[in-house]
Amino acid sequence: MSVLVCDLGFSSAKWMYEDRKGRIISAFRYDGDNLMVGEEALLSSGSSYLKTMEELVRFYPEFVGHCFKAAKAEGTVTLAVGLPFSYWQDQNKPGGAVPALAKALSGALVTDVAIFPQGLGGLRDYLDNVEERPDGNVLGIDIGFNTIIFTLFSPQKRQIIYGKTLNKRGVHQMATSYLLPRIKDLAPSGTFTPVEIAFLIEKGYLQYGFERHDVRKEINDAGVAYIEHILRDVQGELQAHVGMHADFDRVLLFGGGAALLKDGFPAKNIEVIVMPVPEFANARGFRSLAGGM
Repeated sequence: MSVLVCDLGFSSAKWMYEDRKGRIISAFRYDGDNLMVGEEALLSSGSSYLKTMEELVRFYPEFVGHCFKAAKAEGTVTLAVGLPFSYWQDQNKPGGAVPALAKALSGALVTDVAIFPQGLGGLRDYLDNVEERPDGNVLGIDIGFNTIIFTLFSPQKRQIIYGKTLNKRGVHQMATSYLLPRIKDLAPSGTFTPVEIAFLIEKGYLQYGFERHDVRKEINDAGVAYIEHILRDVQGELQAHVGMHADFDRVLLFGGGAALLKDGFPAKNIEVIVMPVPEFANARGFRSLAGGM
C-alpha cells in the first residue's frame, strides 16, 4: 500500500508520494461559492494565508485533494497528515477535531488516515538516519510561519517528555522583528502584509521598478538571531514545566523556518543540527511512521 503524505502548515502543504515530493502554498481565496488554493490564489486579489487552526482543519480536505493531483497518486493509499502538537494533543479524543478530520479525509481512494503531531515527524526522521540511538534527550524545534513547535524527546525511553506549540511565533515574527529592521532602507513604507512577507521570504529579494535587492544574507542573519532568542524561550518553558529533566544534548531545527539558515547555525557548547531539506523533515517522518518507504 502506497503512503501519501500531506503535511499542511500555515506556510505550505508539503506532500510526498513514492519518489516524488512538492509544496503547495497555504494561500486560499474563497468568495462564498468558489475556493481557490495554492499559488494561483496567492497571486489573485482577496487571497489570504491560512491563519487559524479552524481554517487549517476546514480547508485540509481541499489541500489534500490538490496534493493527490500534484503527486499523481494512483489507486488506494494510506494518507498521513499532521497537526500542530498542542492542538493535536488537546483534540485527539472522542468528539475532538482529530477524529473528525480523519473522517473528513477518508474516502474511496483513502483506506486509512493517520494524523500525527507535527514535531514528532522531524524527530522520527532524525532517528531513522542515525546508527545508534542517542543517550541524551533530543530537542526538536519545528519552525513554521505562524507557529513554533518544540518537542523534548527521550530516544532511550522512546517517549515525548514535553512538547508545546508556541503560537504567533515563527517566520512571520522573525521577519517583522528581526529582518525588516535590517532592510528598512530598502523598504521606505516600512510595512508589509503577511502575504508580502511570505513572498519576500520565499523569493529572497525586494524589487522596485528596475532595481532588485538580494536580501538572502539579511534573512539568514535574522534567522540566526531569532533562533537564539527562541532557544532561550524554549529553555525557560522546559525549566518551568520539566525542571531537572529538561536537559538535552542536541537540538534539531526543521520546518520551513530552518530552511532560512542557509549558512548553518553557530553552535555554542551544544550540538545544533539543521535537518537536510528541513521543510520536508516532518513529512519524511510521517511517511516512516505510517509504514511507507
